[in-house]
Amino acid sequence: MGAAPAYSAYAQRQAARSSQWAPARTTRDRIDVVPGRRAHTTHPVPQQSSAVFVAKVVAVVLLVVAVMGIARIALTTATVTTSIQSQELSSQIEDARSNGVALEASQTVLASSTRVKNMATGLGMAAPTSVENLTLPEDVVATDANGALSLSKSLDRVANAGE
Repeated sequence: MGAAPAYSAYAQRQAARSSQWAPARTTRDRIDVVPGRRAHTTHPVPQQSSAVFVAKVVAVVLLVVAVMGIARIALTTATVTTSIQSQELSSQIEDARSNGVALEASQTVLASSTRVKNMATGLGMAAPTSVENLTLPEDVVATDANGALSLSKSLDRVANAGE
């Protein structure tokens, strides 16, 4: 077997092509890593101050008090509305009772036998001299199952009444 030539034209062409297309390499600073030490950050993690915490607590307490106030106003409004409706109903009941009492008094006056007798006398009527009772025969008008008048049944009753 033969050894590789020490000088090759192919290798030179390949190197020229790769340098033509490849970006130029820059030198970098050397970084030393020391185990066990921590790097200091320039931006510390922000901690919540006590003033911000107190402000948040006050805001939450004010929000709770506001919600409780709104609930109390809603309940008070509902109570007042119900009270007004109750007073209106009581007023209507009292009016109905006073109207009922007035109607009873009016009915007593109008139904008085003395008043009726005086009005009848004023119209030229007189008391009856004798009283008689009449017994009427059964009515010949008949109705069907629906309660409507039935001519055919009425005619049958008239025909059978003479028998």
